[in-house]
Amino acid sequence: MIILGIGSNLGDRLHNMREALHLLSKVPEISILQVAPVYESDAMLPENSKTEWNIPYLNTAVSCNTSLSPLQFLDKLKKIEKQIGRPDDYERWSPRLIDIDILTWHDEVIKQEQLNIPQKNLINRPFAMWPIADLNPNWQYLLPEENAQGLLAKEVVKPWGSRFAGKGLFHTKQIAHRIDGAQIVGALNITPNSFSDGGKFVTVKTAVAQAAELFHVGADIIDIGAESTRPRGTAITSAEEWLRLEKILPAILDFWKGKNFKPKISIDTRRAEIAKKVIALGVDWINDVEGFKDAKIREVVKDADIKLVFMHSLTIPVDPNVILNSRKDIIAQLNDWAIERIKLIESSGIDRARLIFDPGVGFGKDAPQSFEIIKRCGEFQNLNLPILIGHSRKSFMNIFTDKPFRDRDVETVAMNEHLERQKVDYIRVHNADFTMRAKRITQALK
Repeated sequence: MIILGIGSNLGDRLHNMREALHLLSKVPEISILQVAPVYESDAMLPENSKTEWNIPYLNTAVSCNTSLSPLQFLDKLKKIEKQIGRPDDYERWSPRLIDIDILTWHDEVIKQEQLNIPQKNLINRPFAMWPIADLNPNWQYLLPEENAQGLLAKEVVKPWGSRFAGKGLFHTKQIAHRIDGAQIVGALNITPNSFSDGGKFVTVKTAVAQAAELFHVGADIIDIGAESTRPRGTAITSAEEWLRLEKILPAILDFWKGKNFKPKISIDTRRAEIAKKVIALGVDWINDVEGFKDAKIREVVKDADIKLVFMHSLTIPVDPNVILNSRKDIIAQLNDWAIERIKLIESSGIDRARLIFDPGVGFGKDAPQSFEIIKRCGEFQNLNLPILIGHSRKSFMNIFTDKPFRDRDVETVAMNEHLERQKVDYIRVHNADFTMRAKRITQALK
């Protein structure tokens, strides 16, 4: 087993690391086996280094196999670093968009002019040793001049205590975010009447606190909704929607202002006037449950540097009596709709690369149809777009449980692993904590 370290302390660190993992997976001679959790740590710097270099790192490790020699493998890594944007002439110890290092090469010790494995002083770098121990706790650290006995990775990390405390060297601690699998979209409903959490997050204080908590436990995107689309709900006006957003959204954006680690902010809206206002405030996504059918909203988002989630629906709010044809294949119907909607959106001058498709579980589908979407969501890969699934706590789960909506996180999390196997890109949930805790285990069991 070969273990690589992947790290970044410049720009969108998680994105940089995900891009590195993606590019590694595209190399024919490399087979990715497993990905470790992510650790945050202080930058490791020499004395008298520049103050502006003191930017925290994110690090993880990836186990893999390869048919390449160590030097051939190193050459591939350098090309990937350059592709992501790391210059050839970067200053030693300076902040980096990406670092990809060979941490272990099976049980070998390699000493060459261009390559030393394991790295000198690796044993004193918890941001590298903890991920190694996560992937291969019995890997033996062998550098005779430093440790004649040899230590197992699990023995090296044991004196450092908890992975989560951040009290050891470089304040290294494991965080909830990961770079493998689906990214988590945390649902934040600032409505009085949403189906599972209506009325809980309608003040600035409670909404900001919940947004912060969703990110802390691992959500990459916070999706804020100010209009409930629940079955048999009542539509609100644009003025009512903005009244709910106008204080809460700026407060959430201000909470992360100036911070180098923060979520993307998504606004769930189908109205052009709302989209225009939130784009001006600096959001990252617009999530339209009507799939950008309105030419006005397409015009508003056309030139904005944001992602666009277009969702399939038949009625907003949801009318349970209006569903897709049960005598036709549900996936075929949704694929056909998505192809036509993409054409419509592109005809407005919007780049396809900005689009994310949400098939709209529970929107214009009965319970069996919604569950069929969950089972077969991998079939949307033919669209060549990122796929988002929002199944959390929804009414289609009535076929499995009679628990109240707010108590359906077990059912939600049970479906998440299947969605991961189907290569879904984004999973929208209410309980990001349960989701990421379960994901930590399922990924470790691979």
